[in-house]
Amino acid sequence: MRSLVVAANRLPVEISAAGDVTSSPGGLASALSRVAVAGSTWVGWAGPGAGRVAPMSLGDARLQPVALSAGEEARYYQGFSNSVLWPLFHGRLRREEMNRAWWRTYRGVNERFAISIARTAQPNATVWVHDYHLLLVPKLLRARRSDVRIGLFLHIPFPNAQLFSMLPWRQEVLSGMLGSDLIGFQVADDTANFISTAERLLHATVDGHRLRIGSRTVEVDTFPISVDFARWDALGNEAADAAAALRADLGVTAVFLGIDRLDYTKGISQRLQAFEELLDEGRLEAEHCAFVQVAVPSRTDVPAYQDERIEVEALVDRINARYRRRNGVGPVQYIESSFDDTGLAAWYRAADALVVTSLADGMNLVAKEFVAARGDGDGMVVLSEFAGAAQDLPEALIVNPYDIEAIKSALMTAVSLAPEERQERMAAMRDSVRLHDVHHWADHFLQRLEAVPRTRRRHSFLRRPVITKLSGTARRVRPVAHDGER
Repeated sequence: MRSLVVAANRLPVEISAAGDVTSSPGGLASALSRVAVAGSTWVGWAGPGAGRVAPMSLGDARLQPVALSAGEEARYYQGFSNSVLWPLFHGRLRREEMNRAWWRTYRGVNERFAISIARTAQPNATVWVHDYHLLLVPKLLRARRSDVRIGLFLHIPFPNAQLFSMLPWRQEVLSGMLGSDLIGFQVADDTANFISTAERLLHATVDGHRLRIGSRTVEVDTFPISVDFARWDALGNEAADAAAALRADLGVTAVFLGIDRLDYTKGISQRLQAFEELLDEGRLEAEHCAFVQVAVPSRTDVPAYQDERIEVEALVDRINARYRRRNGVGPVQYIESSFDDTGLAAWYRAADALVVTSLADGMNLVAKEFVAARGDGDGMVVLSEFAGAAQDLPEALIVNPYDIEAIKSALMTAVSLAPEERQERMAAMRDSVRLHDVHHWADHFLQRLEAVPRTRRRHSFLRRPVITKLSGTARRVRPVAHDGER
């Protein structure tokens, strides 16, 4: 395979102001670090406080840090990426979040990434750009390096055309993404949303999974991400004793588990409300069950995340006050911190059921980690139908997270299934994750990208006005620019 450059918001390591190096937080960096190709280069931010950092090596990979000032971090990362694109793509955008200064910084940081990649990539290299932080990079990079193959993978959902059209910079973002040769999404619904959005807003011609814009053709398809099955299987087996100790400490017969970033899209309140109502109805007894909720602090400077923390903590306090056990401990064990993979594996093995009630989710790798860690063949997953993992794990107990009664029913089913059925379901889920692990995902995407004919990569977007029709009113919008124009 030709030289590979991976571009993501974060490097796989975070560097402190003192020069200390630790693993980066978040599932994206973890997933990509498992599939890095020997000799590849990773372009990304080294984290808060890193400042300007010289290129470095990490195993067989070369790291090319991109510096961000504190103001850029606030406007590009906390601002446009996580207070505009994240809520928009998850269906939760508020009008007041359309901040033009954030957009200008986002555009500038994306250009800095494109310049860094252009300087780093070898002739005819393959460049794999990741996620919503860098949606403008493909077009900006193509203007500088027409020789490279460019793939873009979006790890979060892509909204329908009507919702995406709320974005004032909708055409710039779409055109930026369409600078790619191949664009990948987690599930078929997201792929369909993107195709219909490009067709509506840019008048793209659709031919199956190909979009034609002027003289340029872009392939668009579905590539569900996964986890390193062999690694999580080993971690789960190694954690058997630690898991037994956790269960002994809890002293109950039924353990429900939630592991999430503390994020308003994760549906934490919904699952806790369902648990509380089961206690109210006497279908669960506080003396005999526990709900362990690990909530990893996330984006703590963003008001919406602060509001979520207040809501979740109030709900936990209320449940534990109302149903305190004889030993003085409440039935909800709320852990507001992160665990390393060894610690996570212990909780995965300790739980009777993992509860995932995301209101919107690109994939949810926690569900697949849980399955991979259950080498004992036991355990059950309660899984939101709005998580991409639901399409890969149909043997889970699939629920509508907006339906509290459905969550309650699934929680009760999870702890009352006959052992034979529970084991059959888990075996099927493990087979699925084993066959379609993170290495399969990366190989599939990169092989498709390598197969893009060279002739498709030489053309620029045509300069022509685009007429779009929204709410029945035709309006002229700015022309789609040649590569490199903004």
